Amino acid sequence: MQLIESGARGVSMVYQLGVDRILIPLAIVAGLAGGAMIGSEIARMQAPESPYMH
Repeated sequence: MQLIESGARGVSMVYQLGVDRILIPLAIVAGLAGGAMIGSEIARMQAPESPYMH
């Protein structure tokens, strides 16, 4: 019984480490994509109106 409990704790720790290794890069990519979207909107708002651009 003790072996099963220690094995379950080990599997739980490996799962948590794996999730952590996936979530951090996803958070970085989401932050970069959000910053790019906000930056492009700001650039579009500051650009002068041109009759030649649609």
